[in-house]
Amino acid sequence: MTKHPILLTLQIVATLSALLGVVQAVLGFRIVSGTWVPSHGMIGNLTFVVALVAAVVAFLWMRRSGNKSLFMHAAGMAVVALAQVAMGEMGLRAPHIAVGVAYLLGAVALATLAIRKPGEVEAPPVPRERLQG
Repeated sequence: MTKHPILLTLQIVATLSALLGVVQAVLGFRIVSGTWVPSHGMIGNLTFVVALVAAVVAFLWMRRSGNKSLFMHAAGMAVVALAQVAMGEMGLRAPHIAVGVAYLLGAVALATLAIRKPGEVEAPPVPRERLQG
């Protein structure tokens, strides 16, 4: 049985988001020694873009499968990634670290949910009335 292309894309992007979160954590520890700051910033921006793509793909998957919770989780991760980038740019070190840990945990959870509980794979598109409430 092959996976739906939207689901496969969601699983790949969610996993990439989690991996980028791990890379960011490692680079964050390296920043303590005063190195890797530019790389941490660039990869942080890339992480936000990947989280945004995951939210868009999760929306498309929600329309296909009706799995709203996966979309809400992905959208929330995009918002957290945006806040994380903003705090890093403002130099708010303590909240940046705390939210970074939360992002890492949420991104791993998103990847796990996308792989293990994606919703019905072969469902027809969900009617608009069902998405309203």
